[in-house]
Amino acid sequence: MPAADSTAAILRFGIFELDLQNSELRRAGVLIKLSPQQFQVLQVLAENAGQLVTREEIQRGVWGDGTHVDFDRNLNVCVAQVRAALNDDSEAPRFIQTVPKRGYRFIAPVQRVTAAPVDEPVPAIEAPPTKRPALWIAGIGLAALAIAIVIVARNRPTAPAREMIAVLPFQNLTGDPKADVFTDGLTDALISQLGSLEPEKLGVIGRSSVMRYRRAAHSIADVGRDLRVDFVIEGNVQRSDGRLRISERLVKVFDQSQVWSDITERADGEMFRLEDESATEISNAVLAKLLGDAPLAMTAPRVRNQEAYEAYLNGRYLAAKEDRAELERAAGYFADAARLDPRFDDAYAAAAAVYVSLGRSGTPGEEVWSQARAKAEKAIQLNPHNAEAHNALANVLFWREWNWSAAEQHFRQAIAINSSLAVAHHDYAFYLIAMGRTSEGLSSLRRAIAQDPLSARVNIDAGWLLLQAHRYGDAVLQARRALELEPNLAEAHSCIRRSLMYQRKYSEVASMLHLPAGDPKATLARAYRQRAQEDEKSTDRDPFALAMRYAFLGENQTALDRLEEAYAARSIMMPLLRTEPSLEALHSEPRFQALVKKLALP
Repeated sequence: MPAADSTAAILRFGIFELDLQNSELRRAGVLIKLSPQQFQVLQVLAENAGQLVTREEIQRGVWGDGTHVDFDRNLNVCVAQVRAALNDDSEAPRFIQTVPKRGYRFIAPVQRVTAAPVDEPVPAIEAPPTKRPALWIAGIGLAALAIAIVIVARNRPTAPAREMIAVLPFQNLTGDPKADVFTDGLTDALISQLGSLEPEKLGVIGRSSVMRYRRAAHSIADVGRDLRVDFVIEGNVQRSDGRLRISERLVKVFDQSQVWSDITERADGEMFRLEDESATEISNAVLAKLLGDAPLAMTAPRVRNQEAYEAYLNGRYLAAKEDRAELERAAGYFADAARLDPRFDDAYAAAAAVYVSLGRSGTPGEEVWSQARAKAEKAIQLNPHNAEAHNALANVLFWREWNWSAAEQHFRQAIAINSSLAVAHHDYAFYLIAMGRTSEGLSSLRRAIAQDPLSARVNIDAGWLLLQAHRYGDAVLQARRALELEPNLAEAHSCIRRSLMYQRKYSEVASMLHLPAGDPKATLARAYRQRAQEDEKSTDRDPFALAMRYAFLGENQTALDRLEEAYAARSIMMPLLRTEPSLEALHSEPRFQALVKKLALP
């Protein structure tokens, strides 16, 4: 085993400190319990970071040469316990990598220091790469620093400076995976509370972006660079003797100094009550430190039933997957939550958002949209200040009912309640573009990306929106940005192809589709005609998409026939009738102008 640095008193990796003098492991200054053997194994691995330490070397260094009975099992158990303390994952390790049949390697960068106070800020340490493409992307930091999105760097709107803050996922150190429900819920509650308290002075990064740090190695510098925030909240939850210990701290990104920290202990009881109370206390402490005289949050329980709370969190977990089948399952969980607690407004709002997503994804039938409206209205009736409910209702009014003025009223109300709600800025951007207010729409899009810069959904939808704004080059760059976040995102390739089509770069489109060689436009026309013929036979065909294909083929009258069919069927794309680039050749047609008039588009 290589010789260790005997002069080091503390080994630092990420937000952890291994105090060799006191045999203590600390996470962000909070002591984490390890047995003597667990500590010694971690020490041996960390002191030899980057190098293979064989099982035999660990045996001699920790157990001694005389120990042979059950050593393999003891070592496996010990390493598993150390991983649990570090919240590490054996399948996608951030710290301890298994070398099959040989030993282990500590893969995180380690800084050796002679001594440091316990509460000294953790220095910036470059995070190691991970094998999970969707959780961490090497090089994104530089891209995010320069262009969190292509258009963010352009014409950034002037506005009073706000402190930007990221609430990192609270770490579950209880050893019980079921406690993830509580830590995720606490993170969500903090994001929601902080986002709605002082919207003009404080901006909060959205859940999709911060959840990328749940498993991926990171430092405060990483987070600050990627999310462009001024402050970071991080914390953990431990359980001991029937009590929960919640540790949290507020860190300034610029110098990584600790602005505030606290540890509270609570009796292990109904988790939803602990979540609400803890989120309120943390929010108030953070606001007091950052804004001084800001109004305090009040503890108002969102839910009054533990089973309803658990059903709601299960629904949120499924909804985040954005798969149609999972969305339908999520709606069932939200229905259960509302049934168990009929006053739970967040359950109704979340259900409304799910039904909107289903409607926008093409799920047919009036029932989806009527459910979305009913759930949103119920949530608003229970709590007029539920921003997600107003945003869901605005989407129903915009995409389905074509009530433009009422839709804008609810979009604006959602943003006024919680200006950090990225999805509201994102959805309002589509409305503004459709209404011909392109500059305002792009400004709203910039705000959405600033609030949730690592969300693949926000980023790819930005690509589609840029198409509607006729910013084709930016749309390509934006779709590529989405691919950096989700390398297998097929939608991003579709967006790129569409952008190239509108720029008449037919050879590039044909190459992407692996079409036979020859005249690329003629080859594409044959492919489009074949696809149109196939779609015409489908029982769930999309007449608006067919109109786009026929317009490309130059069959304008057939395209108009399909648009009139789309109007009668209340196609989800009809609000974008005037902005869809593929339909430009139809604008002078009387039948097209009649459709615009019937829609009452400005």
